[in-house]
Amino acid sequence: MFAQIFYGSVLLIITALLHVAIIVGGIPILAKLGRRMQKWGNARRVGILLSAGIALLLFAHAVEIWMWAAAFAYQGQFDTFSTSFYFAIVTYTTLGYGDIVLSEDARIFASFCAIAGLLAFGISTALLIGLLTRIMPKKFGDQERY
Repeated sequence: MFAQIFYGSVLLIITALLHVAIIVGGIPILAKLGRRMQKWGNARRVGILLSAGIALLLFAHAVEIWMWAAAFAYQGQFDTFSTSFYFAIVTYTTLGYGDIVLSEDARIFASFCAIAGLLAFGISTALLIGLLTRIMPKKFGDQERY
């Protein structure tokens, strides 16, 4: 049980740091894109910036799901990598179909995958709200920054 908690915690921390690193790395790109589109129509600019922000978040989530799938595969929890990936995505998104049940020696570890997903989706939501407040200042009562 201690090993599950330890390795789950380590992978949870790596997931959170990776998510933040990808976002922090992408913010200057989004800001530069926003500055280049300063003279464009607001609807077009908002659409492109939100699309770019969502693409950045989808990339981050995909990398993290692949990482968890690799961890489940490395542990030998499943016969195929596709099953590891399926379980990782269902657990990470906290959908939890329940059609695949882990042995007791991995259940606690898998719960850290769900916690990582919850945390990452919360951070993603914060980024999208922050992006909206910057590209649509009149709607949110903030000064335009990009």
